[in-house]
Amino acid sequence: MAITKIHPVRNTKAAVNYIIDKDKTDGEIYVSSYACAAQTADIEFEETASMGSGLGNVNAQHLIQSFKPGEVDAVTAHEIGNRLAMELTGGKHEFVLATHVDKDHIHNHIVFNQVSFVDYKKFRMNKNSFNMMQDISDRLCASYGLSVIEKSGHKGKDYIEYKNISIRNSNRQMLKNTIDSFIPFVDNVDELFKMLNVLGYEIKETNGNYSLKKEGSERFMRLNSLGEKYSFDAIVTRIKYKDLNATPLILHQNKDIGLLKDLSKEIAVIKNPAYLNKVAITQVKILAQTYSFLNTHGITSASMIKDKQAEWALNVKELRATIRDMESRMDELKTVYEALLDREKYNDVYAAYLNSGKSDAFFDEHATEIKLFGAACKKLTEHHVSPNSKSDEIRAQFESLKKERDAQLDKYHSVANNLKQLNTAAKNIDILLSTERNHKKHDRELSL
Repeated sequence: MAITKIHPVRNTKAAVNYIIDKDKTDGEIYVSSYACAAQTADIEFEETASMGSGLGNVNAQHLIQSFKPGEVDAVTAHEIGNRLAMELTGGKHEFVLATHVDKDHIHNHIVFNQVSFVDYKKFRMNKNSFNMMQDISDRLCASYGLSVIEKSGHKGKDYIEYKNISIRNSNRQMLKNTIDSFIPFVDNVDELFKMLNVLGYEIKETNGNYSLKKEGSERFMRLNSLGEKYSFDAIVTRIKYKDLNATPLILHQNKDIGLLKDLSKEIAVIKNPAYLNKVAITQVKILAQTYSFLNTHGITSASMIKDKQAEWALNVKELRATIRDMESRMDELKTVYEALLDREKYNDVYAAYLNSGKSDAFFDEHATEIKLFGAACKKLTEHHVSPNSKSDEIRAQFESLKKERDAQLDKYHSVANNLKQLNTAAKNIDILLSTERNHKKHDRELSL
């Protein structure tokens, strides 16, 4: 049988990119998806979540199913993984399935949407659902005649371990994001520490090393353990050079730049220490992001925002349709490729069977190989592919189409991410630049 583990995912794009790595999946041959395209899953997950109450802190679940070394082939493992994902989610959640063949033990990775595309309810991961996942996996493996792998510890162990690790990682990322948001607007480290203290961080210094702990957390986190950008010296340097990650204000001749001027004024107001004591500090980051994005794309008026929203929304729709068509064709090529491999693998056995005059004794001895050969030929016929075709030729077609798909995918992610940021910027501008500024209301409504 197989051992299963699961953990929550906050960055869907990173998780999916990891599991579909071509070096781990034989060039994406063992990658499939349900109700979404593997390469655009992160965007599609978000769109599904937006129809409900949103994703919250968890965007997806990452399930790992590991098989005993040498017991199962990649095709069978992939089939078991697909059935596991469908049964666990009830077919109501988009998912991406990847079977890794780069280790001595074949294993499945399944990343599925936290939110259902049927009723927009969230998947509840707890001890009961964890045990149900393992039970489904055990039953499926048994139906394929796989042996039992002894599992150490109780069933909930892996889920609890992953949950604790996830919480620790979340706290570290939150601290890094908070530091990043303040650096452009402080003049020295003391000011930065003061802002962090306002947000509930306790700060201590030991032999020149600084550590911080969020209120309610058990452990301190050392600055230099967060990465090179977050050591004390690196932070000093970033503050000195105002690491805003934004280009200078561009003055477009004969164009309305009032929108950018208004945002610049708002940033100046928020930087005032007296104001900082009264409003949510997160507004600093929001304003910097909004200003930088609009400035980078030369968007200087409200009418330009609407025009860009319409243009990018149409581009996203067209690119997604193109990518889906390509992925569908890639799935067909993968099916043909696997059938050709089986036909080539068992061709000699089938030829010997014919030479034996279709002997019953020969068939009984080689029944599995002969049946697989016949099933492969049937698949090739269904897809109108000559049985004399070469698997290498089909593989080359797959790789060529994959390159075209990847090029379209780059365009898709660029436009989709820009549209997402533009929609968020438009919402923030409506709040920030309203005629009557109500800061308490802003604190509740501003979007990250």
